[in-house]
Amino acid sequence: MSPKSLESQRRDGPAEANHRSPTSSDAAVGREIRDLRQAQRMTQKALARMVGVTGAQLHRYEMGTTRIAASRLISIASALEIRPDVLITAGANENVPPPAPDLQSSAGDDIAELLQVFCTITDPKRRSALIAVAKMMAG
Repeated sequence: MSPKSLESQRRDGPAEANHRSPTSSDAAVGREIRDLRQAQRMTQKALARMVGVTGAQLHRYEMGTTRIAASRLISIASALEIRPDVLITAGANENVPPPAPDLQSSAGDDIAELLQVFCTITDPKRRSALIAVAKMMAG
């Protein structure tokens, strides 16, 4: 092995470590993009055109099979008229454990009230914003 390739391996790690497969967080970000796009009644093709990718590429983002670069994530957020942290939060919350059972049972009345209020919101952007706030507060 040449000194140059040894240096490259030391710096970058083994070849397998460089392969960046999508994670559950990538899938969560993709689901959030899909949910927000659908809430705005926007097609994949329309969003893809706004972002500058093919419809097939946007589909791969939404399915979580392709990782999204930060610059592309910002473009998608802009096209959906949301802040990028809404999408990032969706990915960050993917591995957060559910609350303990005793907390779930004591929160039943609060959940019912929140659901009633949520159902009165007709604007998809406001619903998405409320969901984003709830996710950020939970994190």
